[in-house]
Amino acid sequence: MGLATFCPSMSGAVPCTACAIAWSGEAVAARNEAFNVTNGDVFTWENVWPAIADALEMKPGKAQPLSMAQEYPKWIAPWNELRRKHELVSPGLEEFVGLSFQYADYSMRYGQTQSGPPSIVSTVKINQAGFTEMMDTEVMFRKWFRQARESRLLP
Repeated sequence: MGLATFCPSMSGAVPCTACAIAWSGEAVAARNEAFNVTNGDVFTWENVWPAIADALEMKPGKAQPLSMAQEYPKWIAPWNELRRKHELVSPGLEEFVGLSFQYADYSMRYGQTQSGPPSIVSTVKINQAGFTEMMDTEVMFRKWFRQARESRLLP
């Protein structure tokens, strides 16, 4: 078919991936090529937490190690209460998040004492081929949390 292959690799790259797929359907330079697709910026969780807290109208707390996969069972009952109180349309916690807590533990290096493999990937090739869209990760988190709240998925 001659379509490009994409490797979304950073949090929230879905909007950029969708745009890149649309671009690749028409760009001659994308035929039979593989590209990395990311938001375009480099972020650390420590720097993004304040934007996430702000999007949820919360104050960021002090950093502390926490296994979300181990702790979330304690959050099931409070989540159900929030769903009732705010008349949310979101499902129960386990159905809502799937394996996201396990993925969060992995991506935030819970329990690890050394740095993990670098998660920075080059988008030079796709930029040189003509795809230059990007999205600021903090803006992306704010957008998705705002939409989740407007859709009554989150309080």
